[in-house]
Amino acid sequence: ALRITNPLTTQLRLTEEPQPMCRPAYLIFALLSASKSATSSQQIPEINTDNGTPLNDNECSLYLAQSSISGAGFGLFTTRDVQDGEGILPYAEAPNIPICDVEVKETDWVYHAYVWSGRGLAQFECADVSDSIITLGSLCNFHTYLLNVEGYVDGYDDEAVDRFVHPSAGAFSYHKGQHFNATRTIAAGEELFIDYGKNWLNAREGTFADNVPRFDDFDEAGKILRIMRDTFLNSTFDINDEVISLVKDASGVLVNRVASLIPDTKAKYEAAVKKHLDKDSLYADEDSLYAMAIAKSTVVNRGVNWIKENGICMDNILPGKSTIPFIGQGAFAKRFLVEGSVVSPAPLLQITNSDIMLTYDNKDDENDEFDSDNDPSGMQLLVNYCFGHKDSKLLLCPQSNAILINHCSSRKNGGNYCGAKGPNAKIQWASGWDPDTPIWLEMSLNQMSAKSGEKSRGLSFEVIATRDIKTGEEIFLDYGPNWEDAWELHRNEWKPPNEGTKFGNYTPLNSVRSNFLFRTIDELKKKPYPDNIITACYWYEYEDEEYNPDERGYYMADDYIYEDSLDSLYPTNLWACDILEKTTVTHYEVRIIREEEGLDDVLLTMFPQESIIFTNKKYTTDQFLPGAFRHYIEIEDSMFPEQWKMSYDDA
Repeated sequence: ALRITNPLTTQLRLTEEPQPMCRPAYLIFALLSASKSATSSQQIPEINTDNGTPLNDNECSLYLAQSSISGAGFGLFTTRDVQDGEGILPYAEAPNIPICDVEVKETDWVYHAYVWSGRGLAQFECADVSDSIITLGSLCNFHTYLLNVEGYVDGYDDEAVDRFVHPSAGAFSYHKGQHFNATRTIAAGEELFIDYGKNWLNAREGTFADNVPRFDDFDEAGKILRIMRDTFLNSTFDINDEVISLVKDASGVLVNRVASLIPDTKAKYEAAVKKHLDKDSLYADEDSLYAMAIAKSTVVNRGVNWIKENGICMDNILPGKSTIPFIGQGAFAKRFLVEGSVVSPAPLLQITNSDIMLTYDNKDDENDEFDSDNDPSGMQLLVNYCFGHKDSKLLLCPQSNAILINHCSSRKNGGNYCGAKGPNAKIQWASGWDPDTPIWLEMSLNQMSAKSGEKSRGLSFEVIATRDIKTGEEIFLDYGPNWEDAWELHRNEWKPPNEGTKFGNYTPLNSVRSNFLFRTIDELKKKPYPDNIITACYWYEYEDEEYNPDERGYYMADDYIYEDSLDSLYPTNLWACDILEKTTVTHYEVRIIREEEGLDDVLLTMFPQESIIFTNKKYTTDQFLPGAFRHYIEIEDSMFPEQWKMSYDDA
């Protein structure tokens, strides 16, 4: 674990630090100083931005459209100005969905390219957890210099249902989604970019990622551009394409990615120093202003009008507690939606073999190991949020707030929550806004698997209003008669966990936090926590050679304080820990448990109480309940291509 710093400054250098006079910027300075060609330059102008329309409930402000990065597919755009620290939306999105212990071939699913490593409380669900984070978490692109969005976990609620009372226990995620806030001022019309992590590109060595400029590459290119401009300002000669080309070639001597960012013509050079320079940005020094100018030149300036004309609205749905009891959140209309309009687009991630969603019991609870050679014990919770067909192993999983839409029908099992009229929405294949969908609908499953291996996706649904939907009205889909029959069977045959079994002694996490005090390991021998509860500590490893343990092997830890709620912890800095002794009213001695092979536990003294929380033990939450309801949402037979069915002869 590393000390938390600004993610914009934690990018890894990929080469050894060169000697000062060999850095590209200094090399360019030497070349320009010797050059006989130079020119004057104009003052850098203020940036002119399209302010768009002020945010209100009747006007969409978040759109899905073609990314401003060439070849990146879709991206998310804001059509209003968003201030630094402000939420992109004024609410958390659909629940995060933990995915546990999946061992698959890359051709079986494309999800591995879109999920996040489990963080915060999600990391304690199982031994190897990934987190499906919807909309901004899956549809935002990554630009190493233009990052402007960061997500924060909204919380966890395992009191939404009682596992000993309700058949719906474990059938939906208790992780309440994420708030996404601006990390700098975002102008209307900008694409939203999120940090995929410093190792995301490095892990793709030998692919397109080798040529993607890193944060430091933009910084170096900014220095070069500033030196070029300063040199030309102090010279009486005219600049020309030949000199610009010479500079670009010289910058490539050390780092090709830096050279790719340097203008190669006079016209491009002048554009780079005249445009996109925002003096009000957080990049205060001059070199950073030039780096930002270069970074902005790598994306297309879409503009608010273009986004509204060519994009599709992503914020028609407002999350809230469903009007159907004991099923968690639902989708509510944020504004009036006319019959036939698009409620929500739903880009899909394909799982070509649903068998990879099977789950297996632990073979060793003490070591949290699982054995996929045993008979399956259930299915991943993710299945409940995906669409499928009874004659196929293909699953299609939406990546928008469309996953919040609950089931209702006018059939006998519909529960009368949407009345005799039935649901107010339906799904259909995407219309013209997604040009790839018609192409993918002609593919075989083998062709789709090959695309998965290439980390590609290309199918989308859209949710359509089947009648006018009023502001604040809950939106419903018909999940299909087979889903409805499966739920009815589950509800009739459901039995609560037996007392004395693995799942028979559970106390909700929120209740523990309200009613329990922290206990040392000696106190736990006499008065243990509930079976599902452990303690976790906020901790990161100092990068300081002078930070040494005392004679007992304990490190001083009184500055390990996380200022916000640990429920909202975004970085991976929560660790299972034991409380060894209470040293003061507000401090403890603790042991940080590092489960990774080869890492020793860490002893800390004067550890602050506010940096300790209760959390669940692995494999004890409701999603692991034996017999928890699992069933995909049905795709109507009339929509489902024949070549995707198991009976189809692909030969």
